[in-house]
Amino acid sequence: MKYIPKGRSQLKIKRIFICLSISLIIFFVLYGFITPDIISAEKPLVFAGNDRFAPYSYLSDDSPDGYSVDLMKILSAAINADIRIKLMPWERCIEELKTGKIDGLLGVPIYKEREAYVNYSRPVAEIDFAIFVESGNSYVNSIKSLEGTVVGVHKESLITETLLKDKRIKILETESVIEALNKLKNREVTAVIAEKNVALYYIQQKKIEGIKIAGSPVGPVYEYALAVRKGKTNLLKEINRGLTILEENSTLKKVKRKWFGLRLVEPFPWKMVVFMTAGISGVMLILVGILWVISLNATVKIKTGQIQQMSQKMIEKDKLAVLGKLAGQIAHELRTPLSIINNSVFLLHKEGSKNRELFEKRLRILEDKIKLTSNILESILSYSRVKAEIAATISVKECIEEVLKDMDIQKSIEQNISYEKEESLTVFMDFHQLYSVLRNVILNSIQDMGKKGRLTIHAFLSDDNSTVNVRICDTGRGITESAENEIFNLFYTSKITGTGLGLPISKSIIETNNGRIYLEKTSKKGSCFMVELPFSQTK
Repeated sequence: MKYIPKGRSQLKIKRIFICLSISLIIFFVLYGFITPDIISAEKPLVFAGNDRFAPYSYLSDDSPDGYSVDLMKILSAAINADIRIKLMPWERCIEELKTGKIDGLLGVPIYKEREAYVNYSRPVAEIDFAIFVESGNSYVNSIKSLEGTVVGVHKESLITETLLKDKRIKILETESVIEALNKLKNREVTAVIAEKNVALYYIQQKKIEGIKIAGSPVGPVYEYALAVRKGKTNLLKEINRGLTILEENSTLKKVKRKWFGLRLVEPFPWKMVVFMTAGISGVMLILVGILWVISLNATVKIKTGQIQQMSQKMIEKDKLAVLGKLAGQIAHELRTPLSIINNSVFLLHKEGSKNRELFEKRLRILEDKIKLTSNILESILSYSRVKAEIAATISVKECIEEVLKDMDIQKSIEQNISYEKEESLTVFMDFHQLYSVLRNVILNSIQDMGKKGRLTIHAFLSDDNSTVNVRICDTGRGITESAENEIFNLFYTSKITGTGLGLPISKSIIETNNGRIYLEKTSKKGSCFMVELPFSQTK
């Protein structure tokens, strides 16, 4: 047996003890960093959200739904994590986050005050506020213009506290946004100030008509983000990594379009309307002087020639400059409703309001002609904005489905919709422009058929794959031979209340995007229109 000196034996024991101590220290340090991720990997993550914040998060038939819910489902797949979603009252969400019962929040406005117990992801949306008024309201365009009026506001809205400090307006707090909008319809309040996407969602879902957005956004704009419990830095990094992936592959944009893509058409600023009215009035005075010199028949011939020439130059020249040259025709179109309005006002002054039935009849005439005049001005101004603001590669199939979903088509009208190679039916243009063109042509077909008929829509690629074609056919009365060459001319219409601008505007939009629209065939059994646009390969 080999002899080991006592001093060397003790030194060896000390070395072993030191190594074990260092190993234990390293283990506990690493355990402190790794354990949270291991635990989170072993059990599902739980994210909670507000159950009454449509369209961001809400319960639909007791199931979570909304923009934030869809985003979290897609994000969980992107980061390969098992994420469970719970929707509950907002106060309970905050309470369970603070007590550690949940891992994060589906979506929350970014507040510095909350940074004590949460960490925010990169922003995934914006929350801004708008003024909603009745469509006929032309004097409300800002907070200042609401002075002395009653304004409806959801009591839990982010902007309520700010508005209560403004003593110039009276605030009526409501239990929900939909209650505030109903009070606006019932004229219990002058306006409603609400989060724009929330109010638009309820207006569209509940089919509330006669409401518009007035003026520019009001109040502060809040960034909207996902949030995790304070200290979960690794989870936050994964979420931000996943959001970057969704943004780069356009998935985030598609989810936003699904939930926030529909909008009310905002009214034109009143200053622009006043300016246009003053300009048209000035041109009318000049034309009146000319009409004293030139005979009526010669004037009609000249104006007809001018309209034909201007129609051909619309695409090549600046749209606003062309509108100036069209002032003569605008005056002609406006003269009839304005004359009727003037006569009705004269008769109201003369007859008074003693005969209530006659008085209301005069008022209805005034309302109809004012609406017609407004439609003419709206269509003319729309013509000046045919240039796309946001062009992108879009799906023609999605656009057609969006149009049909928004239109109230009677069940007695049969719908025959078909697509060839639907994944390849993509074009590069503004989504809302294509929506406007398709809706206009489809609406014309439905109106031509009346209460019964068959609407056929077929979308397909051309034989050489150069264009995406959409054929829209109906079983209506057809277009007369004399009108076939007129339907795309400005101000031509066969409808009593038509403005004659729908198809010319659609033609300008399509040709601006290097396509074409034309009447393919027509007979007493119906008509077919064809829309052709350059094919755009999706990336």
